[in-house]
Amino acid sequence: MFVHVGDITYAQEVTAPAHRIVLNGQYIHPNVQPVESKNGILLPLRYVSETLGANVSWDSDSRTALVSRDGALKTCKGEIVNDTMMAPVSFFADMFDAQTTCVNKLNLIIMNTDGGYISEQAALALLPSYNGYSEEDLNWLAKIVEAEAQGETYASKLGVASVIINRRDSGKYPATIKGVIFDKKHGVQFTPTANGSVYNEPSASSFMAALEALEGRNNAPETLFFMNPKIATTNWISKNRQYAFTIGGHSYYY
Repeated sequence: MFVHVGDITYAQEVTAPAHRIVLNGQYIHPNVQPVESKNGILLPLRYVSETLGANVSWDSDSRTALVSRDGALKTCKGEIVNDTMMAPVSFFADMFDAQTTCVNKLNLIIMNTDGGYISEQAALALLPSYNGYSEEDLNWLAKIVEAEAQGETYASKLGVASVIINRRDSGKYPATIKGVIFDKKHGVQFTPTANGSVYNEPSASSFMAALEALEGRNNAPETLFFMNPKIATTNWISKNRQYAFTIGGHSYYY
């Protein structure tokens, strides 16, 4: 979805990464993603409960879920989302004595029921599934995102990552993330590879943007170029490529 303001088209903002859950030191993949409601963050009741070894049954008359484990029984009315019963974090705290930390800036939910503790950085390290990409892909993509969009919004960082993915998949550029970033066939493609900032350590939000782009989230579809018009040292892109839209401080081109 795009918004037009004068001659500038703005891409719909992506304000935060999708919710992720790290449960007892494991990155879990629910069939329905967590959602936010007036009652706070809701998690898929059956998936999380069964992952914790509980049994879940459904009373269709009262539209209430019954969760039992080790002799303990608790009812949950929750909310139905996409035909799935969702429960607030407080339910799991009561039923499983769960200690939960919500890292709002990353939409990261860290839940422990075994008395352990997982730090934010340790939880981040558990997130990648590496399904179709490598640890090297993730690390290099996070580095170029940080170098190109440091201080920008999450949407801007995801946009930069999306362009790198688009290039890799286009058949017109190298077929690897690192190859795209360091491509010099027609001259240096990304300034951070020349000034060395691509080697800096990426922030958590740059890491998350890279991860989500590699796993298929793309907010700059079909674009192959971006530039920050305020700091660009050349106008080659704007003169030779078709303008697409703007995300944050970057203009994107086909």
